Amino acid sequence: MNRALTLFCLVLCIMSCDERSQTISHDDTIITEIKKDSSKIEIADLPILIDSTDYLIHPIGYVTEYNNSRFSSYSKGSSHASYSVSHHNNYSITGELSNIKFQHLNSEKLTALTDALIEITSIRFLENIRAQTGLQFLVYTIRDADTNKDAKLDFNDVETLYISTISGKGLKKLTPELAQIVDWSVIPQQSRLYFKSISDTNKNGEFDKNDKVNYQYVNLEDERLNVIQYNPL
Repeated sequence: MNRALTLFCLVLCIMSCDERSQTISHDDTIITEIKKDSSKIEIADLPILIDSTDYLIHPIGYVTEYNNSRFSSYSKGSSHASYSVSHHNNYSITGELSNIKFQHLNSEKLTALTDALIEITSIRFLENIRAQTGLQFLVYTIRDADTNKDAKLDFNDVETLYISTISGKGLKKLTPELAQIVDWSVIPQQSRLYFKSISDTNKNGEFDKNDKVNYQYVNLEDERLNVIQYNPL
């Protein structure tokens, strides 16, 4: 009975996490500054090598503490903590990452993706583009701003779409400012990355049916990666 109740509570927790929504404050009188939380312990996962590439990827995040030992990857005494910050599956990396560092296989030098305070929630290597063109890109979903102006960078802030080369160079934001990424996909036959985002055009602080949906793409064979608007409606 207790086991069933625990499982039910866990399901409710997962459902509530899925219902979290991003919000935006349009009050220009509110000025916030996001600072690195010195109380958090930063840690790196073991490096990841994606097939057919020459760069190790070092995911960086924070030690996560739990109250229940069954969700802990390491426990000692009354303290339960996870020392894993990411999950790797084929060509994808997910987690709550504060940064990633790149290392060429023939070098000991590590280079950070950015110096900015961000949260990386997913990374995807475009293997179908590599197989067709030889170009090697990583696509990221990133929280890069305190969009609800609560002086925190977390799941309530907008997620945006970024792209870089496999070495982390040329990091570029693709979605419009304050726009929430909805979905993206690659059409290898066109060498295009299509993506859809939504902007809070009615400025009510939420994304709803009355807001503007942005349809855009980039030609991955274009060195400038210019973002192009299109209208499928």
